Order: sequence, then structure tokens, then C-alpha cells
Amino acid sequence: MSLRFNPPPHWPPPPEGWRPDPGWRPDPSWGPAPQGWPFWVDDNGNPVPSDHPDDPSFIPPEPEADGSSPKDQGQSGFGDRTQGSQHPPEDQSSQEGSDRAQQPTAGASPHGTSGGWNGGWNGGQGGPGQGGSTQWSGYPGGQAPRKKNFFTTTAGILSIIGAILLVLIVALVLVLAGIIGKSGDPEESQTASSYATESSTASGSPQASGTGSAPSGSRPDQANIPGNDAEPVETLSGEGDQRVKTDKLKDGHVYYAEYWFEGESNFAIWGMDDKGEDSGLYANDIDTSAGSSWIDLDGLYGNPKGFHMDATEGSWEVKLYDKNAIQSEGDKPLESNGTVAYVYQGPKKDATFENLGHESFEIEAYDLKGNRTFHENVSEGQKKDVSFPDATKDDDNILVQVRTTHVEEKWKMSYR
Repeated sequence: MSLRFNPPPHWPPPPEGWRPDPGWRPDPSWGPAPQGWPFWVDDNGNPVPSDHPDDPSFIPPEPEADGSSPKDQGQSGFGDRTQGSQHPPEDQSSQEGSDRAQQPTAGASPHGTSGGWNGGWNGGQGGPGQGGSTQWSGYPGGQAPRKKNFFTTTAGILSIIGAILLVLIVALVLVLAGIIGKSGDPEESQTASSYATESSTASGSPQASGTGSAPSGSRPDQANIPGNDAEPVETLSGEGDQRVKTDKLKDGHVYYAEYWFEGESNFAIWGMDDKGEDSGLYANDIDTSAGSSWIDLDGLYGNPKGFHMDATEGSWEVKLYDKNAIQSEGDKPLESNGTVAYVYQGPKKDATFENLGHESFEIEAYDLKGNRTFHENVSEGQKKDVSFPDATKDDDNILVQVRTTHVEEKWKMSYR
């Protein structure tokens, strides 16, 4: 009665008549066999006892025809058996003796010489070390499958051609885009994209201005800030987000802006350098607002060549004045609201800024040379003490800037 290898149900089925080489181990990905699993059964499916039940490569002696085990097993333990040490009964065929001769030789590695831990069903009888070739289930002649090179197939060749054509098309598009982009006048293109179109004032002189209507409602009040009757150097107005240019601001002069925004978004005024890049923030308010701001208070950027009116929606108006147009408060106390630019003229004094609103505000001051006098943030309900230097001469004027985010935020400055 012959033996048949009996794999656990979660292992893949072996090829017909397959037997393991000495030391063969299953692929670890198959998982372990259940404890006590019989790896060998007879023709009737009955388990055949094994002296090494946990070793799937150990082939036990074949049972007698009547189901009894042979008397002379010739097994002295794994690793001590030599080829031919198992003697079959006299009525066993020479083939059965050959099967038993597949037991591992003395000192054989537990990983075997064929297939190893990752060999799957490869390396069965007739595999390496047994005078045969490695067995591959499901392939003719027991040969390993040959992988066809994808790039030699019709699909592979078409894929290569398609990739080359795609690269050529992309390159052609980039070249054409470069040619078209360079065909226009660069200066004209920059003017169109960076600045709004110039319009004319009533007197006919050119003036840079935005497009759209100026605010038409009532300008928000700022307490104790008198109206300015001076002629502005330039007036800019428009709607939404725009960039406008100006050539009215001379280098070496100090200017300030009075602005009015009517809308429900954030409104910021940025200065622009000669490349059209933002270079200095002069206002940053929320919702309808009004205020005044020194232009390039600290002298870091120089007078701008234009302005970026940054607003999602809403209309705005900005009037630019020479510093001499501002009405100085001298050394008098001042209580107001919103963003305010003013001049301090007087002797050296200590002062206190008090927050009367619900949001923090910023205060800073510079002399006419761009040197900072003080810079503070005043939180809700707090006070900040500052010191004014002597500014009794016109050349010693101190430019003071108070910045809030809402025009209704109140503050107070008093002297000690």
C-alpha cells in the first residue's frame, strides 16, 4: 500500500504524486499546519503514523497491505538516518525502497537543499540534489515559466511610440508658448497687468487712477480730526482689488494719505516699488472705514511708485498730501477713533496712550530722518507710557501713527 502526501486544507494542493525532498519546508506564507496534522495517508486516506509528526519532509515507512506497520523501521532519529537505512519488507518493491531512500543524510540542514523556506512545492523528488531539475507545477516539462518582455509585444511597442509622441507635443506647446509670450511689448504688457489705465483730471493733466466709482455714502467720522482743506497731490479712486501707478511722490519728501473705504470686506493699502511688487503696508481695515496714514513712515522702502488697493469688493478713495498739509496738534491731548496720522511739535514730554475700545491697537512714531521714537501695542483696557523727544523745531517734528482695524475703535493720548 503506497503513501500520499496530505497537506493541510489551507495549503495549496501539490502536484500529482509529489513527495518532498529531505529537509523541505513549506512557504511561510501558507501558515503553520494544525498541531498533530498527519502529513501522510495511505491509499484509503487513513493517517500513517510518523516518528517525526511535525516534519512534513519525513516520509514514514509504508504500511503493509493488511494495514500493519513494518517491524524493522530502521529509524534512529532525524539527522542520524543515512540513505538506505530504512529497509523495506521483502514484499515491497524496489521503487518503495527508493522512496524511503529520500530521507535526509546525516548532518543535513533542516532547511533542505531544494526549495528552502520559500520554495513552495518546488524542490520535490527529482529536484536539485536528486539528479533532476526543479519542478514547477502547471508548466510543460517541469520548466520554469519564461516571462515575455512587455516591450517586445505589440502593446509595448505602441506604448513606446505614444510616449514619444506625447513628449514631442508637450515640447512643441512649450516652444510656441515662449514665442507668443515674447511677441508682445514687455513694457506694454507690464503696464496693462500691473497698473490701471491713466485717466485725465478736470485740468487735463494725466493722473493715475483706478477704475470704478468712488464711495458715495457718508464718510465715517473720526473724533477731533478736522477736515483737510489743502489740495491733494493726487486722488485715486475705484472699486475692488486694483493696482494703480503714480509719479507724483518725489523722493526726499514726506507724504501722508487720507483714505475712505465703503464695503464689507478687508481693505488694505500697499505701496508698490518700481517692479510693481508690494513694499509697505499703509492701511489694513475691516468693513467701511476711514483714516490717515504716513507714507513710508520708517523710510525703509522710499516713496512708492504706485499703490495696491487690496479689497475683495467695495469702493475706495485715497488722497495723497504733502506732510505740511496735516494739521499739527502740537502737544495737546488727543482722543479719537480709527487709524490716525498726526504730528507732534513741542518740548520733551511723557505721554500715555489708553485703549478705550474692544480691540488692541498699534502706536509708533519716527522723526523726519526715519529713526523710531517708540513702538507699542495697546490691548483692550490697557495703557502704554511713551516718551516724546524735544520737537520744538520744524526739523524735529515727530510723525505719530495710530493703527486700528475698525474705525469705531476708540483711543486716547494724554501727557503726564
